[in-house]
Amino acid sequence: MQKYLLGLFFISTVLFLGSCQEEIVDPNTTNPGAVTGNFKAKINSTQWVANSIAGASRFSGLINLTGRSSDGKLITITLTDSGVHNYTLDDMSFNVAAYTDSTLTDPSAFTTNQGVNPGDAGGTVSITSIDTANKRMSGTFSFKVFRQADGLQRTITEGSFTNISYATSLPPSNATDTFRVKIAGTMWVPPTIVGVKTPALPPLPSQIAITGTTATATKSVGLIMPAAITPGSYTLDFWGLQYIGQYNPDTNPNNSQASVSGTLTIISHNTTTKRIRGTFNFRAETLLNPLIFTELTEGYFSVTYQ
Repeated sequence: MQKYLLGLFFISTVLFLGSCQEEIVDPNTTNPGAVTGNFKAKINSTQWVANSIAGASRFSGLINLTGRSSDGKLITITLTDSGVHNYTLDDMSFNVAAYTDSTLTDPSAFTTNQGVNPGDAGGTVSITSIDTANKRMSGTFSFKVFRQADGLQRTITEGSFTNISYATSLPPSNATDTFRVKIAGTMWVPPTIVGVKTPALPPLPSQIAITGTTATATKSVGLIMPAAITPGSYTLDFWGLQYIGQYNPDTNPNNSQASVSGTLTIISHNTTTKRIRGTFNFRAETLLNPLIFTELTEGYFSVTYQ
């Protein structure tokens, strides 16, 4: 179950990173002790403010809120969209939050769905208002995040986001990017292509994620691979958590399908220009019901990732 939730969280975070993000000029450069900003919290009792990036997305049945401070600390929260609601974060729900600190020797993520003992991780998020006309939302949050690799924990308290702007669609694809695949024998060319290099999310290392999707992410096909991948052929197996194919036929997370067999072939990968090309095919099963599956064939991508 934890691996399944991690995969859903990963894809939704990739889609957020491909949508609009609000770059912020820090108003407290001369007064770093001031507490301002519309996305803030305390991390182990120390004030944190998202004064570099603060934004949200709401599509594909998911809400994502992400904020980053100028000192490299990031909080991202992904929720199954129930609108104005009190959400529980734990390893048995589709809701998850992560925290990363790029200044640490190990910048891998702490998350709410890791842990060994009760109390290691988990918490709540409350969305108190959603202004659909102006696409803004507000709420509060508090949770514990855990990193199983070294047993470290962080406590997030007094979290709030106020009138955060949210995106409901993805921007058009780069004109030089290509993505196509046959889904159950029918060729599909998505109107939007997103390529992102993400930070490590244990047990995953830093990854490249390539996603073809509709503009509102109501349907998507995604590929996840290690950031250091080199030309060659690799088996697409969701349970291995390294080379993953995923197919989302609609906005219901329960219908999400992941690769149980298949092949990803990298033709070229230029880490300087961040351009990667390859082919793929895989059998995707609904992990909560393996009798529901889809064959994806003749896949090809040529994408520049962020």
